[in-house]
Amino acid sequence: MIVTPEIRQLDGGGAPPGLGNPTVFPSDAEAVKGRFEEYCRQQVTLLLEIIPRQAVRPLYRRARIWATERGLHEAKDPMATLRGFCRELLPLPPLEVWLADCDHRLANPGAGVEWATLADPMEPIAVDVRRIDHGSEPWHGTLEVYRGGDAWRGLIRFQRDGEEDYFRTGEIFREDDLQDLRDRFHSFTVSTMSAFLRSTLP
Repeated sequence: MIVTPEIRQLDGGGAPPGLGNPTVFPSDAEAVKGRFEEYCRQQVTLLLEIIPRQAVRPLYRRARIWATERGLHEAKDPMATLRGFCRELLPLPPLEVWLADCDHRLANPGAGVEWATLADPMEPIAVDVRRIDHGSEPWHGTLEVYRGGDAWRGLIRFQRDGEEDYFRTGEIFREDDLQDLRDRFHSFTVSTMSAFLRSTLP
């Protein structure tokens, strides 16, 4: 792990040899921690946006059990319980690792930065799948989404059953709401899905 002077100061450690003793004011430390908390909140929000609606209730049941066992359950604020549980589920980095990572890439947003900034380096995520028959062979069409600019964007990845090779469409979805994008994916008829598949084949 890369340890920067800022991390040492936040943790109460001394400055590395040769770097002197740079001053980190309490307000600076609080600002860094605030940025980190905002990053964690945004990751939790992203998780809750990409899971299907029907999965939210079972997830909350698990969250309530988890929080009750630890004395953290917010009976009057179920979303706080759900968000706390999601934060435990996500492999979020500790503050020190996140801060060191910020020195090398711009993927981590600052406090108050909207989704557009967060999503620039985001890879497509598979969020739904449909089975289709094409040429008497079974295929799967997987909806892959990513946050691009101010909207959710998506494409379809086609894969024949039992094979590793796959074919992708270009971007064919753009919606403000992820569920609207999912609904459009499911609204396609079998003929439409087959047409998209044919368009991807060499």
